Amino acid sequence: MANPNPAPNKLSDLSFPEQLTLWSLRFWSDGFRQNYSPYETLREAYARANCPAGLLALDNFLSLVVAGHSRVVDFRCPCCGGISEDEWRLLQSLALVQSGGGARIADLLSHFLEPATARIARTVIYDWAGELKESGLVLPMRDGVLAAIPVARAVTGTGSVLRVYANRGNMRLH
Repeated sequence: MANPNPAPNKLSDLSFPEQLTLWSLRFWSDGFRQNYSPYETLREAYARANCPAGLLALDNFLSLVVAGHSRVVDFRCPCCGGISEDEWRLLQSLALVQSGGGARIADLLSHFLEPATARIARTVIYDWAGELKESGLVLPMRDGVLAAIPVARAVTGTGSVLRVYANRGNMRLH
């Protein structure tokens, strides 16, 4: 998809790989919140998209989010309008890996994951992005989105990991 809209705010305005990824993320999350199994529907969706192994990577990543989030994560319900900043962080993390810019995903994932979880999740994101790409499901880079969403800078030092939150000129160290 050449030169996609930099920041669409509706599921229907996204490319098919983005739609599948966002919908499956939301459907899995909704199943977790509402206590139902989303797997049969997701298995069929990923099979129809010729990416059956993508479901395992999705499940692995979202299981990490459940176990190691650092704050409430804004993954919306399947029918919700709009796309949250956290959903964009995930979509763009996958796009970055697929385009060879995976070194930048730590800043995106560190926004809602604990440092140890973010390190583990990085490997899972690489697997998920690879499964999608091998099936022809390439997510577009959206520089306008990356510029618009606040990110947490993962700062590493000797034996410690710090997250620096920068938002509108204010900086806090946690």
